[in-house]
Amino acid sequence: MPEARETAVYTHGHHESVLRSHTWRTAANSAAYLLGSLKPHMRILDVGCGPGTITADLAALVPDGHVTGVDHAPGVLEQARATAAGRGLTNVDFAVADVHALDHPDDTFCVVHAHQVLQHVGDPCGRCARCGG
Repeated sequence: MPEARETAVYTHGHHESVLRSHTWRTAANSAAYLLGSLKPHMRILDVGCGPGTITADLAALVPDGHVTGVDHAPGVLEQARATAAGRGLTNVDFAVADVHALDHPDDTFCVVHAHQVLQHVGDPCGRCARCGG
């Protein structure tokens, strides 16, 4: 049996200075490609949501839908929850999750967004049968 190995390492860490720099991210400056395709009823998953600024923007854009933000670090999710609450958003939730083992059935979400997650994943392909990885 192969030895277990860490496949996702967040190299930046969650120091206050890192989180502060991440709070400048918005849906407009970090997910502009997606905005024209959003519909008010959509369900969105934001993988690696960090402090939740993009997640909150997405929730505001789908008022009849729902946005779930996930991150592997529980501490940063407190900041994400505060960001959403400060904006009065009720159609958003946050959870600790592993990008390699998301706990949602297929077709739960209309859109899955990941801003900077893949640069921290050791095996972004996931050893799929299609590519033989």
